[in-house]
Amino acid sequence: MIPKTIDICGIPYAVEECKDNFTTDTHFGEIRYAEAVIAINQDMPDAMKMQTLVHEWLHGALVMNGYNTETQNEQLVSSLAAAINQTFQIKQKEAKQDAVD
Repeated sequence: MIPKTIDICGIPYAVEECKDNFTTDTHFGEIRYAEAVIAINQDMPDAMKMQTLVHEWLHGALVMNGYNTETQNEQLVSSLAAAINQTFQIKQKEAKQDAVD
């Protein structure tokens, strides 16, 4: 389930699922800093939406902390977002299993 809002360094960003009309060529999502919005392509599977949300959140966290050069490095952002997302997915599965046991 994709949340409707997510905080980036204390700033609430709206999360919108929408048709692919992004200004970038990735076609997954984008962050619009001035509007405090993260837009996610609605036509993707939920797992890709979550990965994209983490990716865009990471862009925002880097910008909010002054890492403007690093946020332009898509390979870095994608790699870190995948690792962060996978870690939380594993933790969620473990928590569900613990609840069953």
